[in-house]
Amino acid sequence: SSDVCSSDLMETTILDELLKIPADATSAVVMGVTMQVIDPVQAQKMLDTDPEDKHVHECVLANGRFLFVCENGILRSLYKVSRDPR
Repeated sequence: SSDVCSSDLMETTILDELLKIPADATSAVVMGVTMQVIDPVQAQKMLDTDPEDKHVHECVLANGRFLFVCENGILRSLYKVSRDPR
């Protein structure tokens, strides 16, 4: 969605930080939040809980697929979606 964390600056900052994470990383800390790895099924469940895309945001980048949750412009949680093993 375009209003990630209701601020373009916040979105840019998060994207910049996500892009610094190595593609094979299983742990990282972004803006004080520890990244967790989840599988595609868990990711879809998270997205399904927020059909209006208000809190759960998805980013597909060159180094991976990420989901993050923001509240009031603050990053609350960050997930990296593991590659489908198939």
